[in-house]
Amino acid sequence: MAVQPLRAYDGGIIERRLRPIYDWLDNGNNKTALQEAEKVLRKTPSLQAARALKALALLRLGKTKQCFAILDDLVKEIPSDDITLQAMTISFRESHQLHKVCEIYEAAVKVAQSEDLYTHMFMSYVRIGDHCSQTRTAMALYKLTPKNPYYFWAVMSNVLQAQTAVDSTKKGILLTLAQRMVENFIEEKKMEAEQEARLYIMILKMQEKWEKILDFIESPLYEKLVPGSRAQACIPYLIQLGQWRRLNLLCKDLLWDNQDRWDYYMPYFDSVFNLKDNPDIDIDSNVDDTPEKCHEFICSIIESLPSGRPLRGPYLARLELWKRLSKDGDPTSLLGSGLALCVQYLTVFANKMCAIPDLKPYLCILPQSEREEHCRDFLTCLGLDENSKVESPSDIQRHCNCLSAWRLTAPIGSAEEDLKIATILKDHYIRCVADCLVTSTPTEFCAADTYAILAAHHFYAAAVQDKNPLHILEALHILELVTNRSPSNFHAKLLLISLYNFLGITEAAEWIYDKMDVKHIQLVSLGWLHVARLAPGLWLQRALKRVTAACSFHEHHDRDSVEQVTYAYKFGTFEKVVEVRAWSARIQACAWAALCKRERALLSLVVNPWLQQEQLLPPPHPLPEQPTDNRDLNAIVNWLPTGNTEQQKNNSFQQDVAYLRLKDGLLSCLVLCKECADSKSLEEKSNRLKELRSCVDAFGDALDKCRELCTDEPLSVAAPLPSRLLALVRSPISYRELYSSAVLMLGEVCAGSEPEAAVDRLRSALTASRSQLQERAQPQLWENRDALEFYANYLECIGVITYLLGMCHTPDLKKSKKKEKRSPEQIRTIIEALRQLNDELQETITTLIQIFENWPRFGDLAGSRTFTTNCFSGSFNSAVCSKIKQGIVGVMRDTVTILEKKIEYLKSLPASSQVSHQV
Repeated sequence: MAVQPLRAYDGGIIERRLRPIYDWLDNGNNKTALQEAEKVLRKTPSLQAARALKALALLRLGKTKQCFAILDDLVKEIPSDDITLQAMTISFRESHQLHKVCEIYEAAVKVAQSEDLYTHMFMSYVRIGDHCSQTRTAMALYKLTPKNPYYFWAVMSNVLQAQTAVDSTKKGILLTLAQRMVENFIEEKKMEAEQEARLYIMILKMQEKWEKILDFIESPLYEKLVPGSRAQACIPYLIQLGQWRRLNLLCKDLLWDNQDRWDYYMPYFDSVFNLKDNPDIDIDSNVDDTPEKCHEFICSIIESLPSGRPLRGPYLARLELWKRLSKDGDPTSLLGSGLALCVQYLTVFANKMCAIPDLKPYLCILPQSEREEHCRDFLTCLGLDENSKVESPSDIQRHCNCLSAWRLTAPIGSAEEDLKIATILKDHYIRCVADCLVTSTPTEFCAADTYAILAAHHFYAAAVQDKNPLHILEALHILELVTNRSPSNFHAKLLLISLYNFLGITEAAEWIYDKMDVKHIQLVSLGWLHVARLAPGLWLQRALKRVTAACSFHEHHDRDSVEQVTYAYKFGTFEKVVEVRAWSARIQACAWAALCKRERALLSLVVNPWLQQEQLLPPPHPLPEQPTDNRDLNAIVNWLPTGNTEQQKNNSFQQDVAYLRLKDGLLSCLVLCKECADSKSLEEKSNRLKELRSCVDAFGDALDKCRELCTDEPLSVAAPLPSRLLALVRSPISYRELYSSAVLMLGEVCAGSEPEAAVDRLRSALTASRSQLQERAQPQLWENRDALEFYANYLECIGVITYLLGMCHTPDLKKSKKKEKRSPEQIRTIIEALRQLNDELQETITTLIQIFENWPRFGDLAGSRTFTTNCFSGSFNSAVCSKIKQGIVGVMRDTVTILEKKIEYLKSLPASSQVSHQV
């Protein structure tokens, strides 16, 4: 957005002249905005605001030199009016020169001091994270305009300095200073806002002064600033101080008034069990210091509830008590069977969608034998079973919850049992559709959808056991119907994406993914589900587009989060300043975002063989020291008895990080190759060549060590598919030999050595790999995903080799060869070796083209056509089979096009003309 004028100039004449420039900039019509600015400047050539807006228009038109020339002139003139300074601020922000914003405001306040100028200067320091200058500016602003927010800006800046301080002594001094600043305000009775009180508590919390926090919360000032919150505010600090007796009484009082507040039950339980482990002789009789008293208190709450209006909190509290008692002993003597408590909870709350998520943490801790033996108790607790045909939406919800609890507690069945249950559930959903019981609006879920989603999970379980893709197709059919009837049901859409990607049909998954309109942080949290499967699914161009979108979000997130910090200061929400900074740091260290940047560079080599003629390969950003796992692995609803264990999640992430480091090492090798192939003399690039050889060895060793991380995990429709690391290191093709030979070949050419040995090794590796390519050329549908991933890894390798071979023919390398003074015979030998490699590479690519042109289309899916005919009438016809066929055809067509362009590029390499040039 363009800046808006903040004040009138000369009776509004100037403002009226500038108004069209603002409008055109806001509308994105920068060319017209430039013309309007020039029109104004012809009448008033010295008008700084018009010149600043002209510079902004030039910047957005890509004319950076002219823009910076105007801005440099304006900086020398030291403008002090808001319109000019804000227009210059936008230009500097969009050109990533935030430090210059600080400089122009530093100069402006020396000319004309005002509240607005100092405020903008403070925010400019916030954007670059200069906390020391923030403090200085905030105090100057407070002296100029004594307002509380400005004073607390200075306090918060000191707190941030303390947070980032490495030295513990410095941190302590800064926190003590911040504490004294606030206490001076308290003594002078100037504290006026709730956020100021919260900032004081934050400062004391960082110093672990728990008693002082309690004293402040219990003071009249806190009650005045934050009325009605004193009791709950004390809870975390009573826990820190270990005042369990007081905490117990406090939580009991709160629970009598708020019987469904789960955040009160948890500290209450903490106090009970701590008092139990550390009994006090003089304890008050009203304190619950034993599980028996705790149970009695919970039962009294349940009994006090009005009839017909049960609350979930007290019932869940009994389950939580059972869970805590089961850690140290046998809770059945006090509470009875944990399974009976779970069944009771389901009986009371089966009409609520949240019943199963509530129960899931407690079902998994029941003894496995008891849980599996009595699993049907959950199904029949309301007088229903799997064959019951219910008619009302509320009864459908109850039936689905009972079926879900049964699924969670039942032992893992055989494929036949899963198919039988899946068929029953599918028939339930089809009946609901036929009887018009699926009545969801475009923005709501339908209770009957759970039938279909549960059926899809059972079909998937049977498919994994039988390795039969037809069961997956049946799941896809029923889920396609769900998305047609309940377009807002994202559970069905996520499951569809997972199942299509399981079969390697990325184009069909992309169609569903596109309908979900995934954006912002979801590009990171859901990247594992679909975008990570596009490249191994061989849809390389779409993979490049998607990872570029993820990179764009990551690159712009830091700037956006800085703006959020400035808003937090403006509104005085100091806790959000800390939260946003922590969130930004987590996103910056995101492993998925780091992988996307490397995938973008490597996919560019595969998709565009002319890359080296158009632009330099960008050097990779340094990897974060501790990559963070930002995947949302709970996005897909899951009814497995144990769910995704934390260990499985950690193993998956470790494999992904290892794969990231391999990609980083490979890209580093390519960047060094590009630097070695420049026109510098041999002496100048000797260090680069040594570094390149070390990088190649490190990459090869890392590739071998990654085999230790390759452990197989059970397949789950709700978890990520096996990491790409497994397919890479377990491949029969020697990628270490292919990559190292290709990189060392270029290194030898750059070094003026004999590259023939490296070329021969590379040719031999390519020849050997061709026999491996033919073995997976005609996969069945069940093997389709693994086969596509096998060829995707190989295509990436071919793209790298093509890139390096093309680099051997760059003009810079020709010049360096002239400086190295090779004999004509040596040059002919090198050119002949490169020509033979080129021919070998073209032959390999031709083999790949033949494989992809003859790839099976899986058109004979008769087993699923029966399902479509029997279940779906004229109102809906599932297009799963056609999507699979079209998806395969589309991906293969795009891949063949990419390979044909590679052959065209390789044929364009001027081998013969180079011989004469070198001679």
